[in-house]
Amino acid sequence: MARIKQQDHDGASMRWCILRTSGGRTLPLAKSLAAAGLDVWTPVQTLTKRRGRTRERIAYDAPIMPTFVFARAHQLANLARIAAQPFSSHPDFSIFRHLGRVPLILDSEVAEARRVEERGRRAALVGTRKSFVVGQPVRVSEGPGAGLSGEVVANGDGKFVLVAFGTINMKIGAWLLGTDEVQTTELAA
Repeated sequence: MARIKQQDHDGASMRWCILRTSGGRTLPLAKSLAAAGLDVWTPVQTLTKRRGRTRERIAYDAPIMPTFVFARAHQLANLARIAAQPFSSHPDFSIFRHLGRVPLILDSEVAEARRVEERGRRAALVGTRKSFVVGQPVRVSEGPGAGLSGEVVANGDGKFVLVAFGTINMKIGAWLLGTDEVQTTELAA
């Protein structure tokens, strides 16, 4: 979810307040409030489970911190109004209070949860296998070599590929590579 860096009147980064809900309502609440135009966030990880007789893998999103949704503090009045409504299109939630007040959290205090979410996303990418054709031009899309262009010398096991960057051959993670090819087949509607 893209974020626009917002600042309050003294130039500091905007603060977050904490919304509480049941564990099963964490993601539906975040999606519902975001669809209503509110700036909310909860750390999410993609998990897989096996289903059916074929034991096919199904990927699904799960909250890293169930029951917690973070919302920008400047929206506190709107959130309190929504939470107080007896009937709402949003899942039930409450605004977290401690010692009679609503604690506000800085962006820097939420940064570690964002790093955990990013690490999980990257770990999921590392586990994916990609296949390349020998001679196919590739470009490093992430990491320290981002932007380097090369040519596939040998397709490995799907996790690693041998790529020639000029006169240097390097074994590199397939998940780091992308192609410049344009899709020519029609997309399903």
